[in-house]
Amino acid sequence: MKKHLLLLLFINQVAQAQIEYQSGSLPSALKENAHAVVRRHETTFTVKSVGEATQRIHTVVTILDERGDDQAKKVVGYDKLSKVTSLEGTLYDADGKLIKKLKKGDIDDNSTYTDYNLFDDQRIKVASFPKQPSYPYTVDFLVETTERNLMFYPTWIPQNEEHLAVEQAMFTIIMPPGLALRYKEMNIPTPVALTSLADGGKTYVWKVADRPAVEFEPLSPPAREQLPIVYTAPIDFDVQDYKGHLTTWKELGQFYHTLNTGRDRIPEELRQRVLELTKNEKSTLGKVQKVYKYVQDQTRYISIQLGIGGWQTIEADKVAASKYGDCKALTNYTQALLKAIGVTAYPALVRAGDSEPDLLVDFPSFQFNHVILCVPDKRDTLFLECTDGHSPAGYVGDFTGNRHVLLIQPDGGQLIKTPAYHSANNLQQRRIAITLTEQGDATADVRTRYTGLQQDDYASVLHRLSHDDQRTWLLKRIRIPAFELNTFTYQEQSGDVPVVIETLGLTVRRLATASGTRLFLPLNLMSALSQATPQLQPRRAAIELGANYNYEDSDTITYQIPKGYAPEYTIPPVEIDSKFGRYTAQLTVNGDRMTYVRQITMHGGRFLPAAYSDWVDFRKKVAKADRAQMVFVKLN
Repeated sequence: MKKHLLLLLFINQVAQAQIEYQSGSLPSALKENAHAVVRRHETTFTVKSVGEATQRIHTVVTILDERGDDQAKKVVGYDKLSKVTSLEGTLYDADGKLIKKLKKGDIDDNSTYTDYNLFDDQRIKVASFPKQPSYPYTVDFLVETTERNLMFYPTWIPQNEEHLAVEQAMFTIIMPPGLALRYKEMNIPTPVALTSLADGGKTYVWKVADRPAVEFEPLSPPAREQLPIVYTAPIDFDVQDYKGHLTTWKELGQFYHTLNTGRDRIPEELRQRVLELTKNEKSTLGKVQKVYKYVQDQTRYISIQLGIGGWQTIEADKVAASKYGDCKALTNYTQALLKAIGVTAYPALVRAGDSEPDLLVDFPSFQFNHVILCVPDKRDTLFLECTDGHSPAGYVGDFTGNRHVLLIQPDGGQLIKTPAYHSANNLQQRRIAITLTEQGDATADVRTRYTGLQQDDYASVLHRLSHDDQRTWLLKRIRIPAFELNTFTYQEQSGDVPVVIETLGLTVRRLATASGTRLFLPLNLMSALSQATPQLQPRRAAIELGANYNYEDSDTITYQIPKGYAPEYTIPPVEIDSKFGRYTAQLTVNGDRMTYVRQITMHGGRFLPAAYSDWVDFRKKVAKADRAQMVFVKLN
């Protein structure tokens, strides 16, 4: 009887597994708007001690179409502090029949070395299946790893992209006696289920099920505010005999300071050199600018993924000898040079990236991917991007600007904010002189002054591309239907907020359309805005206009009209006011010269979902105004 029950149980398990691999068993609601469906996603993180854990991730995904093919690939990173103990993959057809099991030789093992990663002990294992001739099909991956860098606990994101549905997913963390877990839930419908174990340990379990695919709306907030996520972190941990206790930002800063203390020694010859370099500077700002320029001129950035999980810096004297370093090393080196001349500076950990969301300030943990240097000053706090070879001291752009950073001081960490750049900092000031022929062709001399965030791309091109490559880049960027680029130059201007001046010499074919005795002339040559994408369904998410929506553009275009032509009518001034910004345009005609002045000031920020229709209306009005044209009639 017992054997019979065991046999029935086994048969039931096999049948259940087969259903899991059959695409026909998928609920229709999960296939809607989806390219793939996660049938099962199980992550188990078992903490053995303060310094070791194991992780097991089992995923079964049914891929519905070509755009879901990326789910047929599994990439697993590892380094000296982690080990991949198992990586398995299995492929099934639409009926759940086995097509292929990956063999050891099918799995690639590669270094993550690139031309900017001079030293890197990180590697990846890649398991993937070839493109399938028909859809749907199902992949099953099992990954097991051993982890010895417990500064980091897993972040669980079972639905990690658009157009991906989830049938069932479970996240389990098993903690041993004496060790506690910290966690933060976001968009989790059911809170954690906590179970105490017989040995005094604890098990934490999160589950989600039957989540349809999502499609992010235009200008919506970060994905973490819309998808189910569980962040986890330790309280006590040990990495290569460096012990940490983490419940506050202060404690995280203490650990980082301990990890990197004593690595700021520089050769005496170098100390004397920076003293000589700055001896005539009376202000802290002047001294910092001299040292920062010296670092920019004498060193270069190379990514180095070594040390305690990549978090311990190379010593300053080694950077002095080699003339290169990663963000940690160059920041530490610059700090050491400033220390030599009596200027106090501190590293600041940051989550860098122009599209990265700010830190979760209420969840102290290692959320950072970059380091910059902070110089406190009585008048103002100065931030230095030590990997940047050309920006002025104090400018951080949108790569590290307008976000919280963790200032690392000897007594611990403190959250502070980097500068935010507002509309008045991010200017595009353009003046254009156009001479128009009777056939509608034109020559245009264009001078544009870009500042702040609006100059970032141009400064990058100026310093990183050859003249020929700059020309190619520029030809793709200019939005004029038919033109020739005769000349172009770029010039930088120094200041607290960087400036790039661009001058262009253009020939524009058929700028104006000739029809009989009339010329139809579009007024806005280079700065017209398009309409916003309307939404047919009610808006769900807030409207997120990021830093790139804080800007001010002004265009002054002077037209030399062909002799014997006069305007057929006048165009009244345009004013459009909105919570999102303000737009004005006006036209004046003086004989055969006409001047068009257009200005727009945009305001970034977060707005309620209901305001999206106002955003569409605002952009529609601006786009219409930007399409304005003047009609000239030839006089007898």
